[in-house]
Amino acid sequence: MKKSNEKGATGIDIVGGLIIFVLASALVVNIYYQIFVTTVSTKVHQVATGCITEIFEKIDLENYENITEDRIEQMIEEAKMTEYFNEEKNSSHVEYSLTNYAEKSGVEEDLLKMINITVVYNIGGNEVTFPMNKIKVRE
Repeated sequence: MKKSNEKGATGIDIVGGLIIFVLASALVVNIYYQIFVTTVSTKVHQVATGCITEIFEKIDLENYENITEDRIEQMIEEAKMTEYFNEEKNSSHVEYSLTNYAEKSGVEEDLLKMINITVVYNIGGNEVTFPMNKIKVRE
């Protein structure tokens, strides 16, 4: 009777196992990174939406004539958006614009103002813009 001379794992078994381990680990790390990016993005959008909604509600309560770029900037300060989104703290910023529809389209009557507030932030090396718009109608 002949006995075989097997003494354990061969080099190919070890290399094959390491390759499978490295590939599976890379896949798991990538999934965790994507979950992290999505979670952070969702939280940023949640804060931005809350602040911008507060500003838009204040705009609804204001008289049409009082809505100016200075007033919008003041509302952004009151909502503390500049504390949440600033270049020094987290490489983000808030952009806003006020467009008078009469000036833009050449219409004689001043009936509409378009307000645009955009939050720009970086996540995972990508710049993300989150715009929200509002139309204020003369009553």
